[in-house]
Order: sequence, then structure tokens, then C-alpha cells
Amino acid sequence: MSTIFDHLRSDDGEHVGYIEVVDDLFVPHDLLHRRRGEPMELDEAEAVLDAVGLRALAEDWLLDPTDGIGEPLRVRIQEVTRTHVTVAPTVDGAAGEVAKRIDPAASVTLALPTDRLCPVE
Repeated sequence: MSTIFDHLRSDDGEHVGYIEVVDDLFVPHDLLHRRRGEPMELDEAEAVLDAVGLRALAEDWLLDPTDGIGEPLRVRIQEVTRTHVTVAPTVDGAAGEVAKRIDPAASVTLALPTDRLCPVE
């Protein structure tokens, strides 16, 4: 049986992931509960999560369709809780716009962990 606890970044106390205790080692998991490395020492696991931080919240993701038919949809994360993530499709903006826009009316909430979200490469 493993134990999982929250990891708060030491600089500012921000919740940036989870650490799973496996035997005498520690496995870092990001806010989306994705494993971010092999079992390691605690200080190494904390450093991995500190480096990952909240970057995932500002990145584009691909949402796989529920039925497996069709193309993945480009989305942005709106909110992450311990049990769910809410994403919304990105909207193509006018030429010259810097910020990404999303369509909040088309938001989708997924239980965590989920295999339907993949980072855009």
C-alpha cells in the first residue's frame, strides 16, 4: 500500500503536485496526477515538482474524444482540483492577438487521473 501527500513549493507555499511513498522512496506526480519520474529520494522528488510548478496550467493540451472517433481538440486548463480538471477549447483569434482565447461555454470537466488529456508536443 502506498501513501500520497500534497507537495507545496517551498518558495511560496503553492500546491504543485503530489508525492507518493513507495517502499522507502518517493514518486512525484503533477497536479494532473501524472507520474513525473521513477522512485527517488524525497528531496529529488520535491525538486522535480518545484521545477514543473504550475506550467501545465498555461500550456495547450489535446483532449481525446470520448468515443475515440474524430480528432483531438486543442484545449486549455481552466481549473484543477484534487479530483477534477476543467478544460475549454481554444478559439482562433484575430491576427496579431497574443493571448490565447478559450470558449468557456464548451468546458468539459474530467475526473482525475485521466488519460484523455495529452500535452501538445
